[in-house]
Order: sequence, then structure tokens, then C-alpha cells
Amino acid sequence: MLIDAHAHIYEYLRPYGPFGEGRAVGKGRLRWPDGTEEQFFPPEYGDTGFAAESLLKVMDENGIDKALLLQSQNYGYQNDYIFETVAKYPHRFTGCCIFDPYGRRAMELFRYFVEEKGVKIAKFEISETWGLSGIHPDLSLDSHVFMPVFEYAAQKDIIIVIDTGMRNSRAWQVYPLLRVKARFPNLRIVLAHALFPCADGFNETRLSMLREIADGNTWFDISSVFGGEKYPFTGTQEFLRKLCDIVGTAKMMWGSDAPGALLSEPDAYRKKLNYLRDGGLFSAAELEDIHYRTASSLYGM
Repeated sequence: MLIDAHAHIYEYLRPYGPFGEGRAVGKGRLRWPDGTEEQFFPPEYGDTGFAAESLLKVMDENGIDKALLLQSQNYGYQNDYIFETVAKYPHRFTGCCIFDPYGRRAMELFRYFVEEKGVKIAKFEISETWGLSGIHPDLSLDSHVFMPVFEYAAQKDIIIVIDTGMRNSRAWQVYPLLRVKARFPNLRIVLAHALFPCADGFNETRLSMLREIADGNTWFDISSVFGGEKYPFTGTQEFLRKLCDIVGTAKMMWGSDAPGALLSEPDAYRKKLNYLRDGGLFSAAELEDIHYRTASSLYGM
């Protein structure tokens, strides 16, 4: 069994964030309001959106049984489409909700997602490049804005997935997050991309940061941790072996970060799925944790 614990779909590509609003212009491309264009996904998978069926095609080609559908501002919020997709393919997908905690109806929406739609996972993209800290420059995870969110999540046992973005940016919220964890010790938190260790060159300073934040209620999603590395991602493999020695594979989950990650090199999905297996640094039991058991247990997949 294989689970992709970090994937995206979007009915229509419509981001809004630090760069302003984006408009899908076809063949997987996006135009920003300043006229610049960017390729968001390979054109063979869609025109103005990356549909659930496109992801299913990629999953089936690579033997992936299930996927967690996360969300981000850089694709545009897709709550209704995610809920519809999970209802249509309940044996293949689990979904999350997303919202802006600064919004007037933020907690009303959160309660609706949880109590009416049955959502068990909430994602916060706080990166400065794509997410909330690029829109709200005073953002702090331990502020009065986020406290009601975390309190409600702790009460309802909602898993919080956080993308902190890069170190040395407004989004770098490790110490506010430690204060949140101290206040809500039962809150289950997943750190997407394992705090982007590639930004520091996979060094010991980053390992010490991860060691400081690791505890029984913290998990690490290891999607898109490669930086500019190409397959076989040697530096990434060595770093993740060290992370494993600190937190154990029962706290580590593989994800593809598709569809954007499909652009990096030919046959990108297969390479990003198999690199840990090909590298020989992890046992078969450890790989089963990373590729299936951890996500299955945590997310109830």
C-alpha cells in the first residue's frame, strides 16, 4: 500500500496572495496581474485546472492507493471541490479545509467544515512567498487571531498541517509554534516539507531546530524537501536519514506535492516516490512507515 500524504487538485487555478491575483490562461499556465506568466503544472494533465481525475491518473500510473488533498493560496482555495471529490472517491482521497483566520467569519467557517462537512484536517499555508504571512505581515501563530483556531482544533481533535515557508522570512514561526504546542499539548501538528531543510543546505542547525520541535504530537511531511537537487537526491536522503534517527519513521510521511512537483524533471513523480527505496538508507519496515503506515494511522486513511 502507498499513500501520497501531500497532493493538490484544483477545479480551476485561481490563486490570490502576495503576488496579487492569478488567472489561468491555459495549458497549465498562470498569468499574474503584472503580466508575467508561470507554468504551474504539465499541460498534458489539464488546461486551466488540475482535476481529481488527473491526479488519479498519476496515482494509478505509479501504484498509489490513496492521497491526502491539501490546499494552498497559490492554487486558490478549493474547499467545495475537495469535499465533492472526497465524496465521489471516498476510497482514494481524504481532504482538508483551508481558510484565512483573519477573516470575519473564520471560526464560523471552521466550525461548519468540521461539524457539517466532517473535516478532520485543516491546512495553513503561512509562507511569505505564497501564503498568509505575505498578506498579513504581522502574522504570529501564537497571536489572538490563531488562538481560537488552535483551541477549537484541540477540542475537536482536528489535525493542523502548517507550511512555514522558508527560514529568515516572516513565515518562520517555529518559536511561536512551540508556545502554541505548550498551551495545547494534545494538539496534533504536521509540519509540511519538514521545514524546508534544503534552504539551509541540510545542515546540523536545521536538524537541531527539528529536534527542538519534535515531540509525541508532531509529525513531518517530507514532500518537496529537495531544493535544487536532481534524482537521486543524495543530500536529501542523507538528511532524512538523520531526521529519522531523531524522530523515527512513525513520525515521517512521504508526499509528492503534485502537480507542481511534476514539472521539475522527466518522470518526476516516479523518481520522487522511489528515491528513498533506491538509496538503501532505510529498511523495508521504515519505508512502509514513510510510504503508508504513518499517514494511514494519523489521517485515518
